[in-house]
Amino acid sequence: MKSGWIFIVSGLLLLGGLLYGIGDLVANNAGFFEPPGASRRLGVYLSLSSAWTDPTYPLPEVAPRDYLGDPALVQKDILQGIAYFNRWKILPLSSVSNAQDRIIRVGIPGSFWRAPQIMELRITPMEYGLHLWVRSASVSRRPDFGANRNSILRLYHAIDNQIAIHPPG
Repeated sequence: MKSGWIFIVSGLLLLGGLLYGIGDLVANNAGFFEPPGASRRLGVYLSLSSAWTDPTYPLPEVAPRDYLGDPALVQKDILQGIAYFNRWKILPLSSVSNAQDRIIRVGIPGSFWRAPQIMELRITPMEYGLHLWVRSASVSRRPDFGANRNSILRLYHAIDNQIAIHPPG
């Protein structure tokens, strides 16, 4: 009789874990039917604990962005995009890599199923605007089911909304 209960409890825990993983993938807008395909995306979501805007990142939607316009206004729109998320906090910076680049560190709090994240934005001036590189990493260093990728895409969306409201001349 005890082995029957152990089997039932184990099955329920396995089912709960499976539903949790699927729910997290759905919540992070996994996009399984977009290139490079479901198997590659699932491999990324189950193996990486960070996302970055670089050609070496395996998913194409997370790419660096160029924002054209007055650099001071574009930078203001980027900061307002960060401020859109009321729980995201700008963190103090320990060092600057380049005199021209501005680096902003953002703390993203965790939730019941997500570990806290640290997002780092590197803003590089261009001739007619700014180039934005982003890296987001989970503090736990465990696979994040695409949460960091989703945070970068949410940030891009918030910045695009700010630019639509306040075009940077």
